[in-house]
Amino acid sequence: MKMLESKVIQTRYEKEIFIDEKPNIEINGFRSLNKNTPFYEFMIGLDLMRIRDNEYYGYKKSFIRIRISEDLQSLFVLEPDLQSIFAGKNTQEKEAAMELIHYLLVDSQTFNQVVSDMISSLRKVNVVNSLEIKELKIKLDVLERLLNVSEDDIKFTIPLENIA
Repeated sequence: MKMLESKVIQTRYEKEIFIDEKPNIEINGFRSLNKNTPFYEFMIGLDLMRIRDNEYYGYKKSFIRIRISEDLQSLFVLEPDLQSIFAGKNTQEKEAAMELIHYLLVDSQTFNQVVSDMISSLRKVNVVNSLEIKELKIKLDVLERLLNVSEDDIKFTIPLENIA
């Protein structure tokens, strides 16, 4: 039998359970540096199983936005505009979500495998002009940086005050 790693966020209304498997992690929405944005940015989507009153209540996709400094040294966790993992949560629930994100970025072997798979896939892409080559190299650099995230690299910019 294979034991799976999971993390649970207990909210007032339900349990949101993240099971650390590749199909439950999605990385998309990559944005590169330009004159208006001196950072790299992308979204991480997590499928969370929902349990209410001890019964299965379905899945939901929640997102976090990651911003990486131009020098690839600092990672900032921001709240996305839509489907945020922090939406409607009080301080303790947000702290639990932050713990999940910390686990994902620093300790999850599954997340590292998803990133490694993306790197392998990008290395097989056939690019034809210098702009595409530059964009591809930047994506690869950012993804390779994700494979070596430490606790000190992550900075949360999520307000913890109770909004609900």
